Amino acid sequence: MKTPEEAENVVNKLVAYDTDPSMLRDWRNRVLFVSDDEDLNLHIDSADAIAVDVGQNFPNYNIDKLYIDAFPQESTPAGDRYSQVNQSIDRSIFKGLLVMAYLGHGGPKGWAQERILNITEIQDWNNTDRLPLFLTATCSFTGFDDPGFVSAGEETILNANGGAIGLLSTTRAVYANENALLTDAALVNLFTKENNAIPSIGEAMQHAKNSFTSPTITTNSRKFALIGDPAMVLAVPRYGVSTTKINTHDVADGIADTLRALQRVTIEGVVVDDNGLPMTNFNGVVYPTIYDKTASVTTLGQDASSRVRNFNVQRNILFKGRASVQNGAFRFTFVIPKDINYTFGQGKISYYAADESRLTDAAGAYSNIIIGGTHPEGLADDQGPLVNVFMNTEDFVFGSITNDKPVLLVKLQDDNGINVAGNSIGHDLEGVLNDDTQNSLLLNDFYEAELDDYTKGTVRYPLSKLPEGRHKISVKAWDVSNNSGEGLTEFVVASSEGIALQHVLNYPNPFTDYTCFQFDHNLYGQQLDVLIQIYTVSGRMVKTIDHTMFSDGALRRDDCIAWDGRDDFGDRLAKGVYLYKVKVRANAGTGNINGESAFEK
Repeated sequence: MKTPEEAENVVNKLVAYDTDPSMLRDWRNRVLFVSDDEDLNLHIDSADAIAVDVGQNFPNYNIDKLYIDAFPQESTPAGDRYSQVNQSIDRSIFKGLLVMAYLGHGGPKGWAQERILNITEIQDWNNTDRLPLFLTATCSFTGFDDPGFVSAGEETILNANGGAIGLLSTTRAVYANENALLTDAALVNLFTKENNAIPSIGEAMQHAKNSFTSPTITTNSRKFALIGDPAMVLAVPRYGVSTTKINTHDVADGIADTLRALQRVTIEGVVVDDNGLPMTNFNGVVYPTIYDKTASVTTLGQDASSRVRNFNVQRNILFKGRASVQNGAFRFTFVIPKDINYTFGQGKISYYAADESRLTDAAGAYSNIIIGGTHPEGLADDQGPLVNVFMNTEDFVFGSITNDKPVLLVKLQDDNGINVAGNSIGHDLEGVLNDDTQNSLLLNDFYEAELDDYTKGTVRYPLSKLPEGRHKISVKAWDVSNNSGEGLTEFVVASSEGIALQHVLNYPNPFTDYTCFQFDHNLYGQQLDVLIQIYTVSGRMVKTIDHTMFSDGALRRDDCIAWDGRDDFGDRLAKGVYLYKVKVRANAGTGNINGESAFEK
């Protein structure tokens, strides 16, 4: 039985999913398929068939695939593991997904014999504004009828800092072949509009289950339960986005444009309604992503019953940015990187658009483009990009403190843009933690250009399980002409058992009319209760300031806590020296966490 707090959490997530403007981002275009290994490739074959089917029938979605036999298997004292898959799942959750589907072995404690997902990892997810729906075709992942144990599936719903918005998941042992049929049917029903509207997840699951009449499939489907609100509608973008021009060429004539390396490209488009007509009342932001051609990936066949197999992915990004939408229309410019795959082939433009003022969105895709070759004019560019490295926030000061799972923040600038194509060895946007070049951080997928400006952009990349103490992180970036630039910072990881405060100060100091209290702390993305107590030099407390805030790791001048120099009765204090202490409390999902500064003057 859920506690009142757990029930309130589930309701709050549902309300935010439908009404919070911060939810309107391009994670709503992403669908991830994860498959187990072994069993003569049964799971990867099933997952890939469904992924190909969804990609062909619903081209607006950007399909990614994590098939675990495509990653190196590691032998540990606890058994075989795929640590890169665990990390990839965590990073996919951080970036955001509309749907995550898993096919393979599992149980109430997680996925796969190699533990590619476990309860601890689920509890650590922090993704409140990008909540996926889970389809888990695996045994007993969400058995909810054992009062003595909270299953991994239940934890995805109960996670107060994110997790999942809902699950179509199993409560008992199930059969793999029937699982694949139900997963495919569920996705088709979830994504298919009826009378220009997406059905509720309850209706979609009902239709999927009822689409089979075979006794074995029917028996299998009864072990799947919908965990969530059956009346909820999946966050499928409501309207469409169409390309109208590429470099002034009207695409309506059906002639494919060819985009070449080092070519400056301008693309224009419109947001359209259900009838394909421009929506002149749509104002907001469009998030375009330009993909290179599909690439073939080969599994490694690392177990006796895992066969080597090829599958296709389209994940090499030539440009990812943002552009303003005004009266339904938009345009954006970028430069094709030098590091494309030079073979001519079909690329893809993916769009997501949001009008936050009207809480509505749109999506679209355009594939009538050819990527390949080199533009004859090219670019004259021999200057590398500027790279500035921070932790959590741009207010981060070199050497400041964080908790053990900070967000790496990188600000980049180059006259012709940043190369994140990932096609050439050695030219990735890459981070190195503590000089460990054998375990570098691939940042390509986490880069996004600034609004209406392809020359600047930002990386946000999640780090986790960092040991206490001092760390150094360096980032190397390449521009589209393959000139490089580097930046670095240092930070100190403090114990997550308490809130560590650093750089506590007030500015201006001394002051006449007002001063602002500022500090760094190690709880990124948490709501904090701040108490500032001000004393005379004789120890008498004259002012208490209470403040509640949601902070990203630092309290700086723009969002500081101001004081006008008056005491608790509203009287101005006499000129002189006063002492103060800052106390901070947070509820980080595991009870209250407290921190306290030393006395400052």
